[in-house]
Amino acid sequence: MWNLADVTFALIHYPLRWLIPTVVIAIATLGYAVMKPSSWEATQAIVLRDEAVSSLGRPGAFSGVEEMKHAQETVLQLTRSKEVVGAALAKLGPPVNHWSNSTWPSKDDISQARETINVHSPSGTEFGTTEMLYISSESDTPDRAMEFSRLLCWELEAHLGEMRNNKAISLVEELSQREAKANAALLTVTQQLSEMEAEVGTDLAELRILNEVGSGNGNLREQMVQIKSELRDAMAKQQSSERLLEILTAAQDNPNELVATPNQLLDSQPALRRLKEGLIDAQLQSAQLQGIRTETHPGVVAARHAEEEIRDHLHQEISLAIRGLKAEHIVLESRITQLQVMLDDVTGRMTTLASMRASYNNLVSEVREKSEKLTSIRTDLADARSSVEAATTTSLITKVHRPEVSDYPVGPSRKMIAGMGLIGGLGLGVGLLLISLPWGDSSTISLQPTESAKGVSNDPSPNQSEPSPAGHGLSLKQALAYLARRPPSRN
Repeated sequence: MWNLADVTFALIHYPLRWLIPTVVIAIATLGYAVMKPSSWEATQAIVLRDEAVSSLGRPGAFSGVEEMKHAQETVLQLTRSKEVVGAALAKLGPPVNHWSNSTWPSKDDISQARETINVHSPSGTEFGTTEMLYISSESDTPDRAMEFSRLLCWELEAHLGEMRNNKAISLVEELSQREAKANAALLTVTQQLSEMEAEVGTDLAELRILNEVGSGNGNLREQMVQIKSELRDAMAKQQSSERLLEILTAAQDNPNELVATPNQLLDSQPALRRLKEGLIDAQLQSAQLQGIRTETHPGVVAARHAEEEIRDHLHQEISLAIRGLKAEHIVLESRITQLQVMLDDVTGRMTTLASMRASYNNLVSEVREKSEKLTSIRTDLADARSSVEAATTTSLITKVHRPEVSDYPVGPSRKMIAGMGLIGGLGLGVGLLLISLPWGDSSTISLQPTESAKGVSNDPSPNQSEPSPAGHGLSLKQALAYLARRPPSRN
């Protein structure tokens, strides 16, 4: 076990073992502290905004945290890129103590400058949650650090605008190609739709109503309903005329058959109806007179003559009505045939339109879809062209005041470096000393007996050897007293 006496004895007995490492490390550290160049940090605060080329939302404001984070990551990568740093260093020029003959800035100069550049958010906030950023850079003098920060921000703004311009130009080219393809596809589908509409002809309105509504009262449908109604009326008249013709044919031989004919059948023959009513009246009058007078009575004879006259007129009128009904029957037959042809034509047209509705609907939907797509592409193309114009005239970075330079150089001071070197050298020397000593082996190193040691020791024997440094068994006071009378060691 080590104790204070052992350590003190070793430090005094072997001074060179710990002094040499301590002095070497201290001198090397002091030289580094003297030769080390000072580095000053300049910080520029900027505010990042979104592109103001879209009509959605507030111009220049980010629509979400993710977009803000992506934009700030782009600024971070672009700020530390070789192009931006190299361009800023080229405009800044080499430092005064630059001794290299290589072209400024070299790859090493750019690499060293990139290591000193840092992009971070304000303290206490997470990166990507605020529009403000800080760009920090270092240089050998305060003025040079401020100028480097200014040039770095200027180059960042220029390269960011160039990147936006290239991106917008490529997007304009892509959207232009997409617009041409979408326009060609729209023209092709429109031509197909035009050919189908030309094939439909006058029934186009009916097809559009059928396509948009699915069911409704179009002109063609109303026409079909009207034709059906007229056809039903004509067929009803034809049936009524045929029935009346049969009755009149039978009544031509027996006029009494006409008396039993319903008045509805005689609506189309007002003369027959009037004669029928007159015949009925004459028969009633004749029957009344025969009931109160004799057969030879002049009144009865006159009534019979009147009834016979009516029958003769009725017989003649029935002949005329039969000829008229036959002519009307021919007209009704022609009308029914014509209406049936019209109904078949309308029905065929409706069937054709119904069979074309699915294809027409698909073409209309495709035309509408391609038209909307073309409109969207043209809107995006207009925004992209606006981005091309805005990329060179507007900036997404707004600098807040001037760069702020640190009051003191970055990193530890020269005094601190020298002190830390001295402490480190002393610790290394003591460590080497303790490692080099043979602790615990009392037979390897021994102290020669002297009179002073005998005076200190309680053993009167002159031949007794003194203890070794690693296990001498003396107290700290005894060890110091012994070392004061002992000549210094060459180790």
